[in-house]
Amino acid sequence: MVLVCGLGSLGQACLLRLLPFDVPLAGLDCRPPRWRDPRLEERFGSTLVLGDMRLPHVLRQAGVATARAVLLLGSESTVNVEAALQVRLLNPSAEVVVRSSGQLASLGALLEERLPGLAVVDPLILTAGAIAEALRPGDQLACFRVDGQSYAVLEGTIEDRRLQRPLRLGAPGTQPALLITPMGLHQPRSRDAAAAAAPPWGLATSLRQQRCSLGWWRQRSRQERMGLLFLLLLVSVGMVLFSRAGGWKQGVFVTLAFLLGEYVDPVNVLLPQATGIAGAEPWLIAITLIYSLIGTVLTSALVAFILEWLLRERFGLGRPARPRRGSRRILVAEGGELGVQVARALERDGHRVLRIDSRPDRPRTEPGMAAFDRWEPALAALRDCRVDGIGLLSSDLLANLQEALDRQRRWPSARVVILAHAVEAAEQLGDLLGGVTVISSMDLVADAVVATALGERVEEICRIGGQNLLLVRYRIQSSDSLHGLSLARVENGYGVTTVQLQRQGRGAPLVLPSLDVLLVEGDQLLVLATLAALRRIELALLAPPCWRVRLEGAPRADRRFDAIQCLARHLGAAPGAVAPLLDGSEHFTDGLDQEIAERLVEELRRQGVRCRLEPVEAAATAGDAGPPLQRSDVRSAR
Repeated sequence: MVLVCGLGSLGQACLLRLLPFDVPLAGLDCRPPRWRDPRLEERFGSTLVLGDMRLPHVLRQAGVATARAVLLLGSESTVNVEAALQVRLLNPSAEVVVRSSGQLASLGALLEERLPGLAVVDPLILTAGAIAEALRPGDQLACFRVDGQSYAVLEGTIEDRRLQRPLRLGAPGTQPALLITPMGLHQPRSRDAAAAAAPPWGLATSLRQQRCSLGWWRQRSRQERMGLLFLLLLVSVGMVLFSRAGGWKQGVFVTLAFLLGEYVDPVNVLLPQATGIAGAEPWLIAITLIYSLIGTVLTSALVAFILEWLLRERFGLGRPARPRRGSRRILVAEGGELGVQVARALERDGHRVLRIDSRPDRPRTEPGMAAFDRWEPALAALRDCRVDGIGLLSSDLLANLQEALDRQRRWPSARVVILAHAVEAAEQLGDLLGGVTVISSMDLVADAVVATALGERVEEICRIGGQNLLLVRYRIQSSDSLHGLSLARVENGYGVTTVQLQRQGRGAPLVLPSLDVLLVEGDQLLVLATLAALRRIELALLAPPCWRVRLEGAPRADRRFDAIQCLARHLGAAPGAVAPLLDGSEHFTDGLDQEIAERLVEELRRQGVRCRLEPVEAAATAGDAGPPLQRSDVRSAR
């Protein structure tokens, strides 16, 4: 049984996701809820337990002693934490999921270390990651970061399986339409082609340096360019004027001294030793005075800049810096602490963010980003900037819609993301508006909470193609249903996408590991999966392979041994058992996963064997129906 305590919008969303799991469900709340779906009212209207979730007798009445998982999803984090302690006393073996806020993050981490089977979920952090992914500029459909490595989800065909992996969004056996690829690791397909296309090393280096210099110069404003040119002119003229008597070294020394605001010491160097001040020429006095005044202004500006930076970084004081003309910005409006988390996530990836935060108690500035309290000054600051993304995160959906339509007219190419806290069919609403992404926070968090109740630890959520893909890390044990399977079987049998594999004794994880790798005890496997795919892993509903190879000919005599070895290796059988398949007659192999079958066909054709790939007509696939939900030995890394 799964017990859900706190039947607000999040609790009811979790119940809706648990209904297809065919597991006994129970609900507990302090007052009768306002049901959002008639199915929930029909099922729990008469059996709902009313009372305080912190009281032992109320929890016993709700059946907490026999529950396999307890979801504490009240709106008050302190109440949820107190109830979690009471649940652990009454049921030491249940999976306990606690909804918490950022203020109790440190306490939640300590409780997770001390109490096994307890997971603290912060909806704010999960929602912030999905919004930041939707706002990142680029052609990718989504982007996520794991262990310091960024990955992008793109549309296209596979060109290099070592650097691209089909993203599986549907049931096992369906053809993937999207690709997942590591960012920053793409290499040319041919070193010779790359070397031929590239210029010589010395020329390439000079061209690269020239591009960097020109790019830096183009990013400067017109005032900055004029100031730099004027400063170079002052240095050049000063070195010529002040080096007549003592050479170029004296010219450098005197010019820099004047530009630092000094006057007496550099003038004494220039005066004739015999006559002193009486022999100084009028033009020399005028020029040195002008240089000293300019140096004083430059020194004062430098001190003012350092003082403003110290006040802003150390004490949060100072007014927002105006973005440079032509610079690229992402606008994040409102959202409170959620907006801060989204902005920080984007800043970590190198994107410049401008925030609008009307809270009266907000800090005046955030380190590294500009923040305004009203729309008017923010839009004025963005007048000459390129806006790549607009995130509207206030609690008022209609206000978000109005601002989205207004800003889309001004910046039609910008990505627009609207936060809808508890709106059903958010994806359809975004399609209706056109060019707008609508993200329902309850929809995201509910998937993560249900997956956590199954014993998985969700590290991040990606919103791709109208589905929530959960990034889950498994620690493989000998009793797990994943143990001993190849990654091809895991992907094709369960409908998940493998991202990383960490092996014992190996420092760096394997990024997009080869699909013929077998999982052994101690491995840590990171996958992207839907909630339905995680349920299939939980129930060990492994879909059979749905491809086979039709063998229509025999290899040449000198290639027969290699062809038999190749066939035995891919089929996992002894060479003597597969030798009759290459006698020249028509034969069919057993069911294979698509990637393994494609590789087998490619290698057999290289050995001179006529063969082709075709689907298994009578292949049975694992559907959503299955036996009642039971505790699985597959558990994620804590």
